[in-house]
Amino acid sequence: MEKFKLNNGVTVVVANRASQILSVSVTVNVGHVNEPKLGIAALYENVLMKQVSRVQTVYGGTITSFLTGCPADELGMTMSKMANLIKAPHLGVDLIEAAAYDIIEHTRDLAPVLKRQMKLLYKHTAFGKKRVLWDTDSYIAAVESYSVDDLREFAAKYYTGKNLVVVIAGAGVDKENVRALAEKYFGDVVEGERHRLTKNIYTGGYSRICSYGDYRQVMMGWDVTEIKNSPEANVMMSMLAGRLERSFNEADDPQNPGKKIMRPTDAQIEVKIAGYYGRRTLRISVTSSQLSVNAMVDTVCRNINRLCQSEASDRRMETSRNRAMSEKLFLFSQPQDAAVETAWQVLGRGDMYDVNARINFIWGVTAHDVKVVSREIFSTPLTMVACTNEPHYSYEEVQEKLK
Repeated sequence: MEKFKLNNGVTVVVANRASQILSVSVTVNVGHVNEPKLGIAALYENVLMKQVSRVQTVYGGTITSFLTGCPADELGMTMSKMANLIKAPHLGVDLIEAAAYDIIEHTRDLAPVLKRQMKLLYKHTAFGKKRVLWDTDSYIAAVESYSVDDLREFAAKYYTGKNLVVVIAGAGVDKENVRALAEKYFGDVVEGERHRLTKNIYTGGYSRICSYGDYRQVMMGWDVTEIKNSPEANVMMSMLAGRLERSFNEADDPQNPGKKIMRPTDAQIEVKIAGYYGRRTLRISVTSSQLSVNAMVDTVCRNINRLCQSEASDRRMETSRNRAMSEKLFLFSQPQDAAVETAWQVLGRGDMYDVNARINFIWGVTAHDVKVVSREIFSTPLTMVACTNEPHYSYEEVQEKLK
């Protein structure tokens, strides 16, 4: 993986991947978190997508990525198409109204979906400083209000050279050819001013939405934006996921104290890095129609405390390391994820880490390392959101359970 910068500040990354179809991405460091006005980043992105075919977008909260693919002999034409999105978009009233209509209909369609609402509620609770909690009507009103001048002002501020990362990935990519094409098509993008990401926007907190029927869900999260020991955190998350899977499907044997029996439940468990690029949380989600929110919280807290208070066995460490390495390899084998992650590293951290080195570091993670990083992560403020109609532990009671 190699990186160079054009005179106008555009960063270009060339990455060799085992694919004959090249991946071409352009990432801008603005999204739903750092946008100057509610919903304007999504509206502008939707306007761009109505002007181009075979391009998809990935929303990173603090970044927006545009991705496409092409054979090697079409790289120039493809880079020209992507550059024109940045340099010469059409911003007519009819197009803006059509884009706004699509966003509004999509928002209304998803409003009743509890899982969707929980994710939005979680993000707005975790990153709640100076931002209101998610409200469908307010969002729709904002999207409807923007004019051509609003979008032009937005583009002039963010869609500039110093805020762009272009990634070309594929087998046998010629770096010098990419450099020449980048100069030709992206070299005249307006330089602009680099807009750095606001730090310390994580707040944590508690929110709840009402459920329908027996559906219950709880999400618990902690800030990991500044965690430096990523291999240790990767292994810890793999270990936690495995333990939660077992814990939600076993119980104490009343006939044999100290023994466990299988007690299958419908609990669906997810342990992942969530939130936004550059503003990330470790999020645990449990969904069930059989278990109460309190039962789910008790199980999660018990397993977190175990991570913080004791060291895992050699057998558990080996299993968790293998699982963590497989997950990291899978992530970087996907062109979309690899391109977006690479762009984020450049925009958010100023450099790229070596994924092979990161995977090799996982081999050396010890049980003590896992305990240390667990204490570091789970000492940060808690984010908790619940979907239930039943009484449950307060935010303060859950914090006490994690001490």
